[in-house]
Amino acid sequence: MNTTKTPFLDTIYHLRTIEQVILYDKVITVSREEETDAISFLETEYEREILDYPGMAPEFNSEAALWASKTVYLAAQLLLYREHNIKDLVVLLPDYKGEINASAILSADICLRFLPQIIMEMKRIDPDNLVIPILEKHLFQFHYSAVGFEIDIEKIDFEILAANDCLQQLYIDRIVQRKAIKFTESDFIKKQLEIGFGDYRKIFWAQL
Repeated sequence: MNTTKTPFLDTIYHLRTIEQVILYDKVITVSREEETDAISFLETEYEREILDYPGMAPEFNSEAALWASKTVYLAAQLLLYREHNIKDLVVLLPDYKGEINASAILSADICLRFLPQIIMEMKRIDPDNLVIPILEKHLFQFHYSAVGFEIDIEKIDFEILAANDCLQQLYIDRIVQRKAIKFTESDFIKKQLEIGFGDYRKIFWAQL
């Protein structure tokens, strides 16, 4: 086991820089100091990313970013350590308590975009793992991070995208980039794609 004194911070740093997680042989609690340092690091990462965002990017949401980073960190540790009951897991992986808006969605995505791969690995190791439904519920709420992966889109309220032009364009761009054909079943998404592609829709994406 790695004896680092900052396991959470180290994991998030590795995740963002080389897209790898550090696994420990038990779930390690996150210190307040690590939380503070992680927020600072994630804000820097967010400010770097928004340089390429279309239009006016929403402000960084530290609450959402921290919640997402802790969710991904603990989910990764639970790949190996599966001795918790459902009550423990609900405490370890709580719902996001703040308002889910463009600021929260994009700030959370800094880390939450890696959650689908962790869920897929969990399903490969143990499809009956109790943590899977909890993580899938979180991902459903922050569905921008799930674009391109298996998710029930019928109950997703895509109208939230209409409240922020930056998020809406990023969402459409990610669907096109990942060829997430399932997401185009939504009338809202289909309309946005038609507006963006115009008469060249079949050239850019033949399956549409």
